[in-house]
Amino acid sequence: MGTNDRAVLDLSGLSPQSERWSRTFDLLIVVIAAFLVWAVSHINFLLFAGDWDFFIDWKDRQYWVLIYPISVIVTAAAFQAIFWHLFRLPIGATASMLLLLLSVWIVRYHAWEGWAGFPLSLVVPGTCLMGALALDALLVITRSWVLTGAFGGVLFAMLFYPSNWPYLAPYFLPVEHMGSVAPLADLIGYTFPRTATPEYIRIIERGNLRTFENAAVWVSSFFAGFICIFMYWIFWQVGVLACRTTSIPVGQRFKAMFAGNDVEAKGVSQ
Repeated sequence: MGTNDRAVLDLSGLSPQSERWSRTFDLLIVVIAAFLVWAVSHINFLLFAGDWDFFIDWKDRQYWVLIYPISVIVTAAAFQAIFWHLFRLPIGATASMLLLLLSVWIVRYHAWEGWAGFPLSLVVPGTCLMGALALDALLVITRSWVLTGAFGGVLFAMLFYPSNWPYLAPYFLPVEHMGSVAPLADLIGYTFPRTATPEYIRIIERGNLRTFENAAVWVSSFFAGFICIFMYWIFWQVGVLACRTTSIPVGQRFKAMFAGNDVEAKGVSQ
């Protein structure tokens, strides 16, 4: 037992035998917290950005780069605020995006490839991990959630498309299909048909933004960055609000369960 551990035990009045149970309880809390971040991030992603990120031929340059960052910065900002206020750890955004990416990969592998029979090349997910790293780095540098949201929100959206480009680039290769030229992503989509509802067979990139030609992705990214600033500020305050919990005082009987004989005797007598 170290000096710090002995000082904590002396201050709390707990017995040395309770140290092992305390460590086990801390580990349990970490696992539950990780699962909570995992679940909340994934549910939020499925509700607001799920359809736009499911299939490789739906990852357009107009709406995908707009909807995805705006949707996931919600959990990144909230968990960053929680980790910063409670533990002073600038890892909330990175942890939430990393756990989100892990959970999405698990679902795509088991549900879409294992059960539905779609290849991973069709359902490969996007990621905002680079933008989350920028958010945490700015929080360490500025020590201000206002400045982090003002600059980090823009970076969070602007870094989304470049960070996903390494795996997207091969799917833009032109291939010949039934006498016509199509991207490799569309060829994979033709081979594996999905639902036939009108919402899913429309031309995704149709709209006035096409007048910007190849610059459309950066126009959408910049607009997403502008919206991400306000989304970050709003959900940072939500995370701060979640930190304002009221502690429940521990009674002597509960304390006696983990304490030594002296404390147990005092608690019973009281």
